[in-house]
Amino acid sequence: MSSSRTPLKENQHITPPLSFVDPPLTPPPTDEKTFTQAPRVIALFKDIEAGKSIQQPPWTVLQLARGEYDEIERRLEQDELLCGYVKDKIRYDYDSNKNQLVVRMPTAVHELFIARVEDTIFSQLKLIREGSSNAAAFALKVQPARSTEIYFPVDNAPPGTRSKHEPDASFWHTDARYPGVIIEVAYSQKRKKLGRLAEDYLLDSNASVRVVVGLDIEYGKKGSQKATLLVWRTQVVNTADGDELRVVQEIIDEPFRDDQGNPTDHPGLQLRLTDFAYEELAHNEIGDEDRELVVSTQQLCEYLNVAETMVGRLESLGEHLIAPGLKKRKRSETPTDQITSGDEATYVRQEKRAAKQMAKDDSDYEDTSVKSSSE
Repeated sequence: MSSSRTPLKENQHITPPLSFVDPPLTPPPTDEKTFTQAPRVIALFKDIEAGKSIQQPPWTVLQLARGEYDEIERRLEQDELLCGYVKDKIRYDYDSNKNQLVVRMPTAVHELFIARVEDTIFSQLKLIREGSSNAAAFALKVQPARSTEIYFPVDNAPPGTRSKHEPDASFWHTDARYPGVIIEVAYSQKRKKLGRLAEDYLLDSNASVRVVVGLDIEYGKKGSQKATLLVWRTQVVNTADGDELRVVQEIIDEPFRDDQGNPTDHPGLQLRLTDFAYEELAHNEIGDEDRELVVSTQQLCEYLNVAETMVGRLESLGEHLIAPGLKKRKRSETPTDQITSGDEATYVRQEKRAAKQMAKDDSDYEDTSVKSSSE
C-alpha cells in the first residue's frame, strides 16, 4: 500500500509523527506478561508482511493496556526490518484517549474507488489553478495526500501524548498544519465508528479540518447495492455555559446508489474551495472568489461499479505469458542477522554519540531524531 502514501512538499507544516526508532514514551515494564496485545499486534504485523493476512478484516480494533502502545514501539524497534515495513506499508490509527489501536486493511474495491474519487476532486482543483486569480493561487497550494499520517495532541494528557490517524484520502494546503478535507470509505466494522472518527478529526484539530466525508459502500440488507454519502462539519453553538464547538452531520446516509445499483438524483458530494484549508487561511487567500467542487452521484456510482467489476473479474483478466520452459530466478536472500564490519563500525559511532548526548544536561537536550515521515 505504499502507493497510497502521497509525499507532501518539504515546506508543509504538519504535526511530526512519532518514530518507531525513538525511545518509547515510558520505560518498558519489568513484567511484560501484563501486556497481552503487544505480542499479538507484532504477530499480526509479521503475518501482513508475510502475506498471511488475506482474511484479515479491513478494520480491526485492538484494546491496549496503558503503556502498551509504547511497548509495541519498543518491540518494533528491536526488529529493524519489520519496523521499516510497518512504517512504509501498514496503515493504523492509535487513539490515546481510549488506548485503542485500529489496523486498517482496505480491500481492493475500497482502494480503487477512493483513488477515482480523489482524482476527480484533484482534477477540478487543477482546473481552478488556471489563471491568475486568488482562487488559482490558493488551489496551487492544495495537494492530495491520501493516507498521510495525522497526529493530534490530546487534551488533559501528559505533554507529547498524541493520537494518530491515517485516513483513506485527504487534501492538504501547504501552509496548513492539518488537511482541510478528509474522506473515509466506510464498511461494516468501520461504519459504526465513522461518526466518532469524524468528531476526532474535526474537534481535535480545533476545526482546522473543515469537512469529513464518509462514503458507505456496504450498506443495507444482503443483496442490496445501496451506497450512501455522509458529511460532517463543525458549528459553534451558544449554550448557557458559553459557546461550544460541536460537530454536526450535514448529510446523513444520503444514497448515491440505490438498491439496484443505479445512481440516485441526489446532487452528490459538494465541496467549496474554502474547505481545503482552515478558515483564516482560506479567507485571507481566497477572499470572495470561492469555487464549488462536485463529485456527482453518477460519478460516484460509476467509480464504485468499475471497482467492483474489476475486482470481481480479476482472475479472468489478461496477463503476460512467458515462453514454456522458461525458468525464473530470484536473488538469494542475505541473512538478516549477519552484521558486517562496516555496520559494526557504524553502530559503535552511533553508541558513542548517544553516550555523549546522555552526558549533557537534560535541559540542553533537543531531540532531533523525530522527523516527519509525512514525506
